[in-house]
Amino acid sequence: MRAPTIRSNAGNPSQDGEFGLYTSPEATQNTWFNPTRRVVFVNGMANTGADHAASARGLSLLQACPVVGIYNRTDGFWLDLGQCITDKLNMTAPLTQGMAGWRSIVQSAHQSAAARQPGLTLVDFVGRLIADNPATFSLYQYLVTLPAQQRIALKIYCHSQGNLVTSNALTACALALGDSSITGIEVNSFGSPCRYWPRGISRTNYAFTFDPVSWLDLRSGFDSVKVGFVAAHGFTIYMQNDAEFVCNRFRWGSFGLTANMDEEGLADFCVRIGNNPPRLKKIFQRLQSAHWTDSDDVTHHYVTKMRTRHDGTMRQIANADRSLVQLLIDLLDAGWTTGGEYAEMEYLRGLI
Repeated sequence: MRAPTIRSNAGNPSQDGEFGLYTSPEATQNTWFNPTRRVVFVNGMANTGADHAASARGLSLLQACPVVGIYNRTDGFWLDLGQCITDKLNMTAPLTQGMAGWRSIVQSAHQSAAARQPGLTLVDFVGRLIADNPATFSLYQYLVTLPAQQRIALKIYCHSQGNLVTSNALTACALALGDSSITGIEVNSFGSPCRYWPRGISRTNYAFTFDPVSWLDLRSGFDSVKVGFVAAHGFTIYMQNDAEFVCNRFRWGSFGLTANMDEEGLADFCVRIGNNPPRLKKIFQRLQSAHWTDSDDVTHHYVTKMRTRHDGTMRQIANADRSLVQLLIDLLDAGWTTGGEYAEMEYLRGLI
């Protein structure tokens, strides 16, 4: 199977499963934009080409990197709904009845097909099983043609029906290349109706409490992050609430009250974000406004880790946005301040 052709500077797509590379014009003008990094985006149902392009560029701004967009084309509400139902059933059997048995069935069927068509590879044969949905096939094509190290480091962002597309493509990849081929792939689900996912991926499910599409998941657990009192489903609105979702990912509580927060876990997440001042600033502003009692501890962990392990990146952040550094200082200085916090404040002051 050949690697797909991905159009650079893509406009509004029109073909189902069409690839495009999208960048935010606003983001590319800043030093913190990383042109060599890539994330993948698959949109949901009832999205026009313009909707897809706008969401992909918005994700590019949030993630500070180019986005490989795979267009899940709309054919009208009822046809989209029918495809959504079909997608829910397409790769359900391997996930619910066991991958090992289904892999044996698929391999036997491939051997029979290859006897009639010499040269037919298992990768191409499995691709035929999901070809009825061009978006699913496109993501599968992208996955199986990536070098192994790039594939397992991949980050996928999928919204609504795009979750079904992603689950089916990942399952097909595992059937064709083995379970290890998808181990470690990071999947970020938004408003997901998808209940079944292949094992081995690292998935986080983001959902508004009153997003009815997310109710179709029929599950809850530690991989689900909820934001309450918002009745919305659009991907743009999910991105606008990124900071709240990030903070909620590391806290326990309800009705605005926090019973416990994994302060170091949240700090580690912020460290992994790297040089992305706008996103970091919104997260720490959210901590300041909604989780004040935890904000200084999260900030202390974050600054200590950045100073000792990523001083160069911290200096890049300071050069790009000194107001973020001042915010970190203010958070450390709020309330009762420890000796360790004073030391990190002096470090930060030295950066600005």
